Amino acid sequence: MLSFNTSYLKSWTLVSCLFWALVSSCSSSANEWLEEAKSRLKKGELVSAREALKKSIEKNPGLAEAYNMLGVIDFQEKKYEEAESNYIKATELKPSLYQAQLNLAAVRMEKSNWEKALAPLEIAIKNSPDSASAYLQRGIVWAALAKPQQAIADFSTCLSKNPSEINALYNRGNIYYQGNNLTDAAKDFEKSVEINPTFGKGYYALGLSLYQQKLNEKACLAFQQAGKLNYPGAKEAVHKLCE
Repeated sequence: MLSFNTSYLKSWTLVSCLFWALVSSCSSSANEWLEEAKSRLKKGELVSAREALKKSIEKNPGLAEAYNMLGVIDFQEKKYEEAESNYIKATELKPSLYQAQLNLAAVRMEKSNWEKALAPLEIAIKNSPDSASAYLQRGIVWAALAKPQQAIADFSTCLSKNPSEINALYNRGNIYYQGNNLTDAAKDFEKSVEINPTFGKGYYALGLSLYQQKLNEKACLAFQQAGKLNYPGAKEAVHKLCE
């Protein structure tokens, strides 16, 4: 996705980079500035990435992708109001921009504005019904709104499109666990650690669901594995429940 050649930029100082940006602003197109911003953002250079995006918008005020990337920078800097404003601008300019809709939902989720997070996710799903990410996010929103059946449905749809999405497995398993459906909870937690053997939270949750079923030996193995991965509370669980 990043096509800008950055090999000769690595040895430049920030001052010379900014000078280059100034002298070349007349000849560079909006898309070239956008590619420059992507390169900067990929390297974690938020200040120069923001400057490149401003140049991109100067060249093309209707470039939705530039506003979306500004929102990404704002979000990383925990400027959530600014991030939301830029994501809204991006989605107004280009409603079909899937990632901007997801990002708008994400910043609203970060602010615990769960109800308002639903609208961009609905649009994202309508525009890209075969993508798993929006279903995962909407499932999390439904869970936060205490609507477990809707959450389970979205997590299940996410998994039908991406069976390796451990966050959907974990969250669905957690809803099953809270509803005392311990068998299905354990299945989801077990699948999550099969996919990612370093998923300490999954092992710990698996241990809890197995222990509640009085499958103590299997539960302790799960707690021990979570402890090896330094998951908080796992070693205490081993000490209290397994020794």
